[in-house]
This record gives sequence, structure tokens and C-alpha cells, in this order.
Amino acid sequence: MQQNEMQKLRKLASSIPKQKNLTIFFGRAGSHFMDNVKYFFLHCVKNQPELECHFMAFDKKEADILREQGLPATWVNHPESADLMAKTGIVVSDDFSWKDQDFLWALLSSAKTVQLWHGIPLKAIGFPEINSTVNMTPEKAEHLSFAYSGYDAVVSTSPFFTEKAFGQAFKAKEFIESGYPRNDIFKRRPTKLDMINTDRDLYGELVKFRKMGGKVIFFMPTFRDTGGGPFEDGAIDMMRMSEFCKKNNLMFVCKFHPYLTLGNVTLPDNIRLVDSKSDAYPLLPLCDLLLTDYSSVYFDFLLVDNPMVFYPYDYEQYISKNRELLFDYDSMTPGKKVMTEAELYTAFEDIMLKNIDDFVDVRQKLRDLSFSNADGKAAKRLGEHIVSNYL
Repeated sequence: MQQNEMQKLRKLASSIPKQKNLTIFFGRAGSHFMDNVKYFFLHCVKNQPELECHFMAFDKKEADILREQGLPATWVNHPESADLMAKTGIVVSDDFSWKDQDFLWALLSSAKTVQLWHGIPLKAIGFPEINSTVNMTPEKAEHLSFAYSGYDAVVSTSPFFTEKAFGQAFKAKEFIESGYPRNDIFKRRPTKLDMINTDRDLYGELVKFRKMGGKVIFFMPTFRDTGGGPFEDGAIDMMRMSEFCKKNNLMFVCKFHPYLTLGNVTLPDNIRLVDSKSDAYPLLPLCDLLLTDYSSVYFDFLLVDNPMVFYPYDYEQYISKNRELLFDYDSMTPGKKVMTEAELYTAFEDIMLKNIDDFVDVRQKLRDLSFSNADGKAAKRLGEHIVSNYL
């Protein structure tokens, strides 16, 4: 649609009376059912009757799957979805992909917006990223300025990260230190609804494998704006990893960033690849070690309290070509740092075979700094705040 048509639509939508409690949920990375929005939506449907909730799916099949489970879901292109969005009082999201669609923004720009976001940032996001000279153009800066602005509320996990990260990254009226709804799953057994868009077969396989004495390594790298990754760059040889895991009764599970896809690679039997747009959080408590590079998932994994290994093999290139970091890498990563594949296997042997864990106290210190509450009640706190302040 042309810009003037969008302005007319936005004016029309703003003139329509809003239903304060009508709440639309947009999922992550193109509205997939995962991450903070998934768990907050499930909580609100069950426990916040004051809110009329609708998950807005970009994929009709996904909307159908949720409705089959008795959940209120709507396909974004359904004939009635435009009317629904024009009346919406609150929009909940954990990225800004919905704001990038002019039609959706025109319909929803008058609603209150709650940004859950998808992780405590190690790398620069929002306005620190915009103000960086790394991988930034005027066009990108303009887009990000719009994307990170205009929120009624942004969720944070602690006063430290409100001050040092979220408060600098976003333009918002308030920051709610409720914690992340997705981390509530660490404090309970997954329910049937929790397992939607989770690899159930792999979950069962991991449970059985660990009962038989095996241990699980979970590899979750971040994406690189300029492309590439650990496998593509030759930082991890899959056959060597497979042989190491077979020898030592280990399983190696890979889950890539939702914006990342693996190229033409044939995986050995004992290396599992999780769909990048599926929900890995029910799987994380079944992991004995997390391997990552710069991904914010390691902050959440602090709540699991198992060892971590950090593999920033391309550190200098990453911070000079992709993103600046908000914090000093060494002081903010509570685990063994390795720079070569040989060092990686040595770290695995020490931690997984010899049970050496030198970072228990360091993890606890960062966990206390990162999470004001680690009680499995983040969704409850957030829901009560929205009902009390927005209705």
C-alpha cells in the first residue's frame, strides 16, 4: 500500500474505540509460537481472565494448531483479523517484526505496546547499536530507531540490566522487572501446552539417554550479521565431534538462532539439530552443558545452573564487523573460554568426564545480578502488572 493509504488507514484505525482488555500476542521471528510471548500468552489465557487474549499467527497452519489445542489464535490474513486488531487495546511481542509490516502498524499504532524482548543482551542492541560504528548505515539506523521506540513497557529481569541494557536500548514509558516468562518452565514439569512447538521426540530421547547414564551438550550459537557460523567457518568439525561424543557417551544437540539456517550439511546420528524456529526451553533443563559464543541464552541457563563453555573463535571479527558488546566479554561470561577446537574437546573432557566445575560461584554471582526473582512466577508478575495498570 502507498504511504498516503497507510496514513488514511492509521487515522481510521485510531478513530475506532479500543477495547482496553483485548490483547494481541505476536510471536518471535515472524510470529512463531516460542519464547517469552508463548509462555506469557499461555499464562494469560489460563490465569488472567480480565484479558481477552488472541495469538496472531502469520502462518494459517500455526493458528489452526493452536485452536486445536483450545487456544484463541487468529491467522493474520483472516477476514476478521483487521477488525480485531483495529479494536485492540494491548499488543504484546518479543521482537519488532510486526512493526515492520506497514499494514499491522497502521492498525495497531494506537494500542498500548508491551515489549517482552528475547534475551538479556550481551551485544549492543537498540540505541547503543545505532550509535555504534560497527555494521551501521543511515538506513539501518533509521529503521532501528523506529523499531526500538514507542513502547509503553519493556520487560527487564533486574535493576542492573534495566540500567545497563534495556533502559539504554529502548525508548519506553516504563520498564517492568518481572523476569522472563519463558524461564518459568525451569521451575515445573512441562505441560501439554508448554510442549507445543517443542520437539517432543527429542525431549523423550534426552530423558531416556540421561537415565541410561549419557550426558547432553547443547550448542546454541548466535547469528552473525555478516554471515557465517561455527560449522561454515570450520570452527567445529562435525565428524570429529560425532566421534568424540560416541566415545564418551555424549549427545550433541544444536539449536541455531531463529534468523539462522544451516547450509547443506549431513549430520551424524549422534548430533541432533533442533528446528531453529521451535521452542527449546523445555529441553534446556535436560542439558548437562551449554556451549555458546555470544548468545543471550546463557543468561537464562544460569537458572539451570549447569556448566557452560564459551567458544568465541571469531571474537575480533565479530566485534569489529558484526556487533559491539555492551559488556566486557571475559568478566560477563561465567564459564571456560576456548578459542580452538582442540581446546573445546579439552574443556568437554574436564567438565563432562572429570566433573570439574570451576565456575559455580561465578555463575551464582551473575545469576543474582541478572535476575531479581528466580521463582518461576515471572508471567504472574507481568500479568498482574498489566491488569492493574493498563485496564
